[in-house]
Amino acid sequence: MPTRRGWAIIGAAAGCLVAARTTAVKELYSLGIAAALLPLVGGLLVRWGSVNLTIKRRVAARRIFPGARMRVDLDVRNEGSVRTPPLLVEDDAPPAFGGPARFSLPSLPAGSRTPVGIERTAAARGRYQIGPIRLRLIDPFGLAERTVIVRDLDRITVYPRIEPLTGGGPPAERAGAGPASVYRLAPEGDEFYAVREYESGDDLRKIHWRSVARTGQLMIRQEEARFFPRATVFVDTRRIAHHGTGGDSSLEWVISAAASALWHLARQGFALRLATEDISPLGARSGRESAESLLEALATVTPSSHATLQRGLRPLAQRPGADGALLAFMPPPGPEDLRTLARLKTLYAWCGAVLIDADASIGSLTPRARAEADQRIAAAEATLARVGWRVRSADTKERFRDLWHGLTLASVPRPSSSQRHS
Repeated sequence: MPTRRGWAIIGAAAGCLVAARTTAVKELYSLGIAAALLPLVGGLLVRWGSVNLTIKRRVAARRIFPGARMRVDLDVRNEGSVRTPPLLVEDDAPPAFGGPARFSLPSLPAGSRTPVGIERTAAARGRYQIGPIRLRLIDPFGLAERTVIVRDLDRITVYPRIEPLTGGGPPAERAGAGPASVYRLAPEGDEFYAVREYESGDDLRKIHWRSVARTGQLMIRQEEARFFPRATVFVDTRRIAHHGTGGDSSLEWVISAAASALWHLARQGFALRLATEDISPLGARSGRESAESLLEALATVTPSSHATLQRGLRPLAQRPGADGALLAFMPPPGPEDLRTLARLKTLYAWCGAVLIDADASIGSLTPRARAEADQRIAAAEATLARVGWRVRSADTKERFRDLWHGLTLASVPRPSSSQRHS
């Protein structure tokens, strides 16, 4: 395919031929034909040029946090029997990773290889695709080019931004079962209460061969059960409730705050669940691996189209699972949603809410609009506090880690949103 320079030469050749026919100057015919042949020769060179390369991409980490640097290594090998011409290489990437990386590749002898390293930085949460790789072969005159696509794709997940939190979480004795404990299911002997599937690291001496013969899968005798304090994290993702764009929006603030709480509680030994209007709470799981799976779910959350929180709140009242601690991140909910939240307090041992002032993301508000927003936050705070919720309010300029200790442990009163804006 002709390059821009090639198209310019073709246009010049056409102009020369038209001028030659108009003026009957034979030299212009020769010049026009020669100019027309140059892109043709360049096209034949790139069309039949030998390019037999294999490119393999290696990504250092497929799950990272925003702002983290990610190294991408390309291993380029010439599998052909002749030297390759110089090439232009483009490794495609979305704008969140800085866009495509372009570099020139020198001529490679037959059978040789060369490594190429690329540094990328993740800008925002989400799931992204790196690749494909495009090789551009250009003739020596720069008049024609050919693109070869190497469909080597990698998918990278960027977690929400995490704020380091200090202190504990909800009181463990009010979060379901106290600190993680082990209880014997059988008093002594070889009796056991149940069997479960084999997990890596289990004692092979506890394999229950009778169950293996029946199911065809490795089964382990479960002689003891481990109980963890439990916590459910709810995030309001309604498009109608949030304002702002990009990383400064109220939606990104509550997602980052929820991710910070999940990461911190997992390190404290909590078994965790996550819920939104579009994500039903699954069975509580403990450990860092479970926290990473929940962060991966938050990484791909998009604004929901629901008008109220009912679709997300109703599953929180279902058993099993409706116990332990409940932590909610949301703009001030409406009257119907507040009534549902009040009923949830009777099912959970501890409830905490962070009310984000979404209107503060708009920027300049009229005094009347500012007063109405403060009244909504104050009314929601009073309603939830009256039934036993621990409530804190914030705007998008505040850091969640500054609220965490006061939300989970401290009992000193905190000024309401209307008092802070006055």
